[in-house]
Amino acid sequence: MRIVLFALAALTMTSLADVRPSAAAPWYPWCAQFADRSGITSCTFPTFEACRATVSGIGGSCIQNWYPAPAPPPTKPRRRQYY
Repeated sequence: MRIVLFALAALTMTSLADVRPSAAAPWYPWCAQFADRSGITSCTFPTFEACRATVSGIGGSCIQNWYPAPAPPPTKPRRRQYY
């Protein structure tokens, strides 16, 4: 009985594991700093207008994202073709 339970637990754990490669989080150029005591800064806005729309009813301000944009992935150099 223990072996069956152990095998079932092992099968469940392996089926729940995510084997896909992780992708980097998208980079957004605008951040909202909320005007409450929490001091939360949320950098999830693709445009200044989207940031302003979020903080307009809550209170806060919009600033540019201070983290640098991620570098593009390296490209393979083109191979020369000799004729």
